[in-house]
Amino acid sequence: MELLKGYDLSQLTTIRVGGKASLFAQPETFEDLSYLIKLSRDRDIPVYVLGWGSNTIFGDVKGLVINMKNLTGFEVKNSGNRLRVRAMAGTPLRELISLSVKEHVRDFYRLAGFPATVGGAVAMNAGAFGVEVSHFLKSLKIMEWSGKVRELTAEEITFSYRRSPFPNRGLVLECVFEFEKGEENIEEKFRSIREKRKKSQPVDKPTSGSTFKNPYPYHAGELLERVGMKACRIGGLSFSEVHSNFLINVERGTFEDAVKIIEEAKKRVYEEFGIHLEEEVKLIEDSGVDGWKVL
Repeated sequence: MELLKGYDLSQLTTIRVGGKASLFAQPETFEDLSYLIKLSRDRDIPVYVLGWGSNTIFGDVKGLVINMKNLTGFEVKNSGNRLRVRAMAGTPLRELISLSVKEHVRDFYRLAGFPATVGGAVAMNAGAFGVEVSHFLKSLKIMEWSGKVRELTAEEITFSYRRSPFPNRGLVLECVFEFEKGEENIEEKFRSIREKRKKSQPVDKPTSGSTFKNPYPYHAGELLERVGMKACRIGGLSFSEVHSNFLINVERGTFEDAVKIIEEAKKRVYEEFGIHLEEEVKLIEDSGVDGWKVL
């Protein structure tokens, strides 16, 4: 494992926007990760942990960025109509979705299209079409900020809409999921979900995914469209013509562009509807607008 200085973060996010990190590392083992946490604690260095980077926009980060993508792999156990999977945090979520389709698992295919790691999906409690990752979770292995590794059952963890206690409570290392088999016509349903995403989201563009959480009972995309944010551009970033809640990188977009266009969208929606939009995308700069410091 190398500890790199002045690392360009733009290629680590799906929207391809990013400044430089003071320090950057990709741990190969849990021991590597423990070393990095101890280093950051001993030197009082802020930390940001990244999975696939699908909901993150970086500026310059004066701290340590840890990319978990090398911590991959999963094990599968069949038991009657149940399938139990233990997956490491850096495993691409799409690999589990492909497995679920092959094994005719109920409902998990609805998460198709998320460019996330397993750990990242759990940390944000990713969801779509009425299901959330947490619905399938049985237990977790985490590394607390003290460096201690703990096992937690799903019942010990509080999840809510696009929210979990991680990473504040610690870093997700492994996840155990349990699925129920028996879904009929799952390949057809899976293809339908993928086609729906292709038609309703700018999947062929560099994007950070949903910019804002849906303020129940409204949909953020509808509110943004009604205040004229659809296809609105500031600098190199624009809200998509396909889906108003998706920011896309049109031409060399910057972190500053992201801040400006997001603030403009929030301002217009509040002035028109009195609704405060909450970001789903994470804006990370300096020691972290949405980052944290190891305690």
